[in-house]
Amino acid sequence: MGESLRSQLFINSEKVGDFVDVALPVSGDEEEGETARIHYLEAGVGEPLLLIHSIGQSLYTWRNVFADLSDNYRVIAIDLPGHGYSSRPDTFTYTADDVAFVLHAFLEALNVKSAHIIGFSMGAVYMLRFLSLYPKRVANCIAISPGGVTEQMPKLIHNMQKPMIATFARNLYTAGNVRSLLEECVTDPALIDDHVVKQYYEPVSDGLAREALMYALRNFDMETVAEGLLPVEHEVLILWGKNDRWHPPSGSVYFQSILRAGRYYLVRNAGHLLQEEAPTKLLEIVYSYIPPAVPSYDVYRYTQHLAEDEE
Repeated sequence: MGESLRSQLFINSEKVGDFVDVALPVSGDEEEGETARIHYLEAGVGEPLLLIHSIGQSLYTWRNVFADLSDNYRVIAIDLPGHGYSSRPDTFTYTADDVAFVLHAFLEALNVKSAHIIGFSMGAVYMLRFLSLYPKRVANCIAISPGGVTEQMPKLIHNMQKPMIATFARNLYTAGNVRSLLEECVTDPALIDDHVVKQYYEPVSDGLAREALMYALRNFDMETVAEGLLPVEHEVLILWGKNDRWHPPSGSVYFQSILRAGRYYLVRNAGHLLQEEAPTKLLEIVYSYIPPAVPSYDVYRYTQHLAEDEE
């Protein structure tokens, strides 16, 4: 499906949105940590809903659902450190623990004591780590295609994890690479036009952003996150695109083994970028799972039970 008018009006820029300074965790022998300037976009009123993108992305990935969600919630889309238009810190490690620390400090800075959270792909794993470390700060949470680097992902991504060739690989990260990666993440490559490629590539086109991408991939540790989730009793709704080539739906078996209270939903006609390719279906699921306190009935459709998307 094509972008809605509201999606087309979405602007991905450091001149749009707000910034807040967040203290980063202290690393090594340092007495004080760095401060990162975090870029975010906020709209709407109601219960807070935090949106977390994946590694190598920015808050732009939420463009097809952001405006509609803001009709029903106080929506906050964050650019993680080193990503989008947030600063590129010198000493940040990009581990799941440190990203969770930043998310906590970010919500504190915005005076948000508890939030619903939607995380995508590796960003969903950051959300799950945040859940295990700061459970009282999480209301309902939805993980879209969670997981780390899989064997199905392109060689370029795997190379960025390898210390011996990562620097070389990151220097070859071009707009053409971005287009190829995005086309693998959707069922209809026609959705990836020049505008989308440009919006994805611009925030990661500088050397420091590519370095952040490299370290985020290298320091991604799914095992630590999984171990932390074993005692967690908080329910998590996990969504998969039926045609996801990077994180195939069979990955639900892994999460069923580590989540005490997981619910699983399969969306047909969608690949890895479910929120970009099937925004209407995602909105329906969100409104069903996180009923707005004061729903806008023109866009809100409540269903009593979630099931697999049917013909």
